[in-house]
Amino acid sequence: MGRTGNTPPRIASSPRYAVVAQALIDEILSGRYPIDTNLPTEHALCRQFNISRHTAREALRQLQDLGMVSRRAGVGTIVKSNRIAQRYMQVGDTVSDLYQYAQDIILRVKETRDIEASASTAELLGCPQGQSWLMLHGLRVRGEDSLPISLTDVYIARTYRGILADYEDSNMPIYSLIQKRHGVDPAEVRQQITATILEKDEAEKLHSTAGSPALKITRHYFSGTGELYEVAINLYPAERFTYSNTLRIENGSTAP
Repeated sequence: MGRTGNTPPRIASSPRYAVVAQALIDEILSGRYPIDTNLPTEHALCRQFNISRHTAREALRQLQDLGMVSRRAGVGTIVKSNRIAQRYMQVGDTVSDLYQYAQDIILRVKETRDIEASASTAELLGCPQGQSWLMLHGLRVRGEDSLPISLTDVYIARTYRGILADYEDSNMPIYSLIQKRHGVDPAEVRQQITATILEKDEAEKLHSTAGSPALKITRHYFSGTGELYEVAINLYPAERFTYSNTLRIENGSTAP
């Protein structure tokens, strides 16, 4: 199930870094620090607020997590927004939770093309080299939000490429369209989450900053016969997305 995090009017003021972060937010919102200008350096913030370097760094990280600033070595902290960005949280333990996610988030397809898996693509997808796929490339967005949630590539086994016509008039997830048209049930979804950084072209498409942290989530969909029929690769700017699930310990388990 997906949900957006609430944006409180003020950050809780108990930790010192939160007090400093809120003061900087107020100054950005008031126009003291316009978009594309630099915030004070960590050293300057230490003098201004009588805080440690660690506290100053944590305060700036809070602003970065809210999507208001970007930080780069040698450049400093740049104001990139005068509003607090919403973060999307995906909560899931089952395949049905992916269905809810697909209803919350819309995939805006920018490009479609038929491919034959090269050696590198075959390794990426976990399929035989030369296998035919339909590739969809686009951006996932939430409602009318201007900033995309993720950059997405979806690979569909050539046998099921006909679902593209259905997809244009539906907000159903692709695996559900395959299920509806071809009767193929997703028996297993293998998910891999890795940390990465945004390359320049990726950052431009996502309206983010090159070199900033990101999450890459890759999902392989298998049928009951073991056929790999869909692979979805999503690249999320770290400040816009959280993935949460629950690990339940079975009775009698001795795992650490």
